[in-house]
Amino acid sequence: MPLRHMFIDMNSFFASVEQQDDPTLQNKPLAVIPTDAQTTACIAASYEAKAFGIKTGTPVWEARKLCPRIIFKVANHRRYVIMHNRIVAATRSVVPVESVMSIDEMACRLVGDERKPEVAADTARRIKTAIRGLAGDYMRCSIGIGPNVMLAKVAADMQKPDGLTVLADSELPQALHRLQLTDFPGVGPRMEKRLKLYGIFTVEQFCQAPKKTLSDVWGSKLCGERWYRLLHGEDVPDTPTRRQTISHSHILPPALRTDEGAYGVLMRLVHKAAARLRKIKYWAGAVSVGASFLGDEPGKSVWWEESVRVPRCQDTQSFVSAATKLWEFRVRNRTPFKVGTVLSDLIPARSATPSLFDEDRQAEDISAAMDEVNAEFGASVVYLGAMFGMRDAAPTRVAFTQIPDFDRRVN
Repeated sequence: MPLRHMFIDMNSFFASVEQQDDPTLQNKPLAVIPTDAQTTACIAASYEAKAFGIKTGTPVWEARKLCPRIIFKVANHRRYVIMHNRIVAATRSVVPVESVMSIDEMACRLVGDERKPEVAADTARRIKTAIRGLAGDYMRCSIGIGPNVMLAKVAADMQKPDGLTVLADSELPQALHRLQLTDFPGVGPRMEKRLKLYGIFTVEQFCQAPKKTLSDVWGSKLCGERWYRLLHGEDVPDTPTRRQTISHSHILPPALRTDEGAYGVLMRLVHKAAARLRKIKYWAGAVSVGASFLGDEPGKSVWWEESVRVPRCQDTQSFVSAATKLWEFRVRNRTPFKVGTVLSDLIPARSATPSLFDEDRQAEDISAAMDEVNAEFGASVVYLGAMFGMRDAAPTRVAFTQIPDFDRRVN
């Protein structure tokens, strides 16, 4: 199979940006956290911190226990987006970027002589040099090269940090067979159990499994055949997807861990979600709100969530009204720790049927006017009263799979 794709994976991206910006943090155990609180969790860790067993999701109190000298930095999300843009620009100076997969991952298609192993490897080294030149010496990446994007991503994970792995035909079977089943994207602990139920315990067995077995494992002929083709090096195009949801969540800072604070932040998130919905020209037919509350033991929490269907709309007022009613059913007499909202049952605006009622049309006009004013004069200059006092709460943050939008209409 020819080498068709290159996958670039930045190493410990958030932590590396912090270390690049502040040389005093380099070569030291560092964790990035969403807010300055002992009850939050790490969202990224430097390789020096990972050596102590600290990883994404490790609670701050546990990280301190594992490494008493660890340094915590509150995430600077605007800075991460700036560095992301520099890295994409550096990569494009060497080879076109076919798709940006996340804040710290991208894929490039190789053509012509670029598919030769030695040329592909040289191209990867030039990308590393370009990234260091534009983003800084501490911005390291691992690059994988393979016959399809999935195998190129697997290759990028084989050597970290600062690795380069080429899965050429002669090396493909042996290189893959050394891996664990969970080294493949999309195979987590639950899927690993399913594979084992069908007698697949090793990657060698995984690669040799017939289409029928893989279809049974995934419960879908389409998924099974897709996995079969990917494992055999075929270049399988991604299936087109339609956006299903818009969601926002936020870990509450200690000062807002009250019912009033949690409700205010939730309303801020509903405003942001509704504005994003309008920007991408969708309507929603369901609203969900959720919250986690601190449990009786450290590290334990209680999760609550409620949903309701609404007539398809895109105005902020309707979503605020629905979320407010759902909030009445929240867990009581516990300290809120995190809140979130999801708008779902989405359809493109071009397929939506506008309401015939004047009240609904007025709500749509008010929301559109809010967007225009905020875009012109600044984020959240105009908002509904339910968000009062929370204009600066829940700032835009990076999700690994999504580059945040700092458009003033949605912030």
